[in-house]
Amino acid sequence: MELDRVKALIKMLQDANLSHLEIDDKQGHIILKQKLSEPATQTVVPTASQQAEIEAEKTINAPFVGTFYVSEQPDKAPMIKAGDTVAVGQSVGIIEAMKMMNEVKSEVEGTIDKVLVSNGETVEFDQPLFTLKD
Repeated sequence: MELDRVKALIKMLQDANLSHLEIDDKQGHIILKQKLSEPATQTVVPTASQQAEIEAEKTINAPFVGTFYVSEQPDKAPMIKAGDTVAVGQSVGIIEAMKMMNEVKSEVEGTIDKVLVSNGETVEFDQPLFTLKD
């Protein structure tokens, strides 16, 4: 495996803030690991009763880890906000992961009740982003 490719993979690991990256292809097999430091931002963790309430509601969840954005461009209006009606397959936000922008599409229909994350916030896999009411 070329040194330049290994350096690029290390940069990808660091830029995406991943703890583990494993590549197995025709050029070889490589495993990269890094110890992640605690983030400087404060994360609000819902209490058990709040989490149970969120889980009982209909939600749109993050399909993967990354940074959540409410619009396609910083100067554009949010794709969706509280009170808007969403349909299955409708784009509701963007998650940036490994320098790639990926649309988040609703898997349910309903009316947005609450927006649970802020623009630019790091989200975890399956973290609720929005709650919906019928």
